[in-house]
Amino acid sequence: MEGGTSSSRSTIQACAACKFQRRKCGPNCILAPFFPPYRQKQFLNAHKLFGVGKITSMIKPLDPVNRNSAIDAIIFESDMRAKDPVGGCLRTILYLQSVIASAESELQFLLQHLAFFRAQALDSIATPQPPPPPPSSSHDPYHQGMSLQESKDPSQLHPQELGNDPSQLQQQEQPKDSFFNYSSLQEDMNVSDIDSLVPFSPWLSPLDDISQYQDP
Repeated sequence: MEGGTSSSRSTIQACAACKFQRRKCGPNCILAPFFPPYRQKQFLNAHKLFGVGKITSMIKPLDPVNRNSAIDAIIFESDMRAKDPVGGCLRTILYLQSVIASAESELQFLLQHLAFFRAQALDSIATPQPPPPPPSSSHDPYHQGMSLQESKDPSQLHPQELGNDPSQLQQQEQPKDSFFNYSSLQEDMNVSDIDSLVPFSPWLSPLDDISQYQDP
C-alpha cells in the first residue's frame, strides 16, 4: 500500500506555477487548473506582468465561472504584452474597435439604401400608372399627309410641287391675268367716257365752261 501510494504521488506533476516556484503542488493549489505543466510559457508571461501573488488575490474571491473568465483575460493581456511590449492589448483593442465601427457604418449605409428602394417600390405600387392615350390621327402618317395636302393653297405651291400639269399652272396664273385685264379695261372705259363728254380742243383752257359745248 505504501509503495503504491508513493508511486502515485511521484506520477503527479506540479503545475506551471508550482514548478516555477520549486514547491510541491498540492490538491488545493488554486492555479493548477489554469496553468497545467504544458502552459509554462503562458504562466511566465502572466508572472512577468502581474506576479503570482497578485494573480492569486484577483481570482481567489471569485466563483468558478468568473474565475475562468478572469484567468482568460489575464492570459490574453500578458500574451499581448509579450508580443507588443509598447502597445500591449490596447493596440489590439483599438484595432478591433475600428473594425467594428467600419462594419457598423457600412451596415447603416446598406440599411439606408434598402429603405430608399423599399419606399420607391411602395410608391410605385400605391400610385397606379395612367393608361396610354388612344392613337390619334395626328400620329398617323396617312392622315398627316392628307391634312398637309388639303392645307396647301395651289397658288402657294412651287412648280416642282405642281409637276408638269399645265391646267394647274393656268389656274395659278389666271387670277393675276384677270386682275391686270380688268384694270386695263377700266382705264380704257374711263378715257372713252371723258372723250365723249368733252371734245378735244387745243384752245380749251381748264377754266372755260364746258357747258357751252353740251347740247341744249
